[in-house]
Amino acid sequence: MADEVNFMDLACLLRIVPGTTLEKLGSAINSSIFDASNTAGSLKQKGLIDFTASYPGPNTVTITDAGKALIAEADSQITAPIDALDEAVLTQISGGKRIPIDLQNTLNIRPKDLAMRIYKLYKIGLLTYDLKSGGVDLLLTDQGFIKAKSSAVSNPQPQVQNNVQTQKPAAHAEQNNDEATIADLPLPQNKKRPYLQIIIIIIVIALVAYYVFKTKL
Repeated sequence: MADEVNFMDLACLLRIVPGTTLEKLGSAINSSIFDASNTAGSLKQKGLIDFTASYPGPNTVTITDAGKALIAEADSQITAPIDALDEAVLTQISGGKRIPIDLQNTLNIRPKDLAMRIYKLYKIGLLTYDLKSGGVDLLLTDQGFIKAKSSAVSNPQPQVQNNVQTQKPAAHAEQNNDEATIADLPLPQNKKRPYLQIIIIIIVIALVAYYVFKTKL
């Protein structure tokens, strides 16, 4: 579960308070009923939340021990000093990478590790974020922008000095790239999990639709 947790999961957990219901989760995370149902199903599958399934509702959403542990872990890293990876996150956001998955692919970092970095930078006032349509949009604050620019000046990207030298090991580089590509292929995952998440999402949507229908009668 640890490798699958992302910043969207953490951000949604922070919006769940005592009394939050499944039917009103969409308004809490600024998402549609479908997006909120999808998010709730994903969080439940990862063991971060639980919710009741009673008719006609409302159905209470609660954070599990695993979800509370995730929040506690994120809070424990706030006091850590800013390092090169934190600066890289700020630099990439200033360059237009405002979605966590884009940062994850660019920096080649696990989603949970990136989530901890984003949360840390948010808590110390270097960035902020918006939840909308089932996703996260990252934005730098003034302090974050200044920090990103100063980091870019003090750590410029290396430039290629000799094109001839870079062309000589081309064949060897291609072979290494092929080997890396084969080595980086994802391992087969349990095929039952997508079906489980689909079932959870269908149940959540049915509960929300039934509750909305009953309240309008």
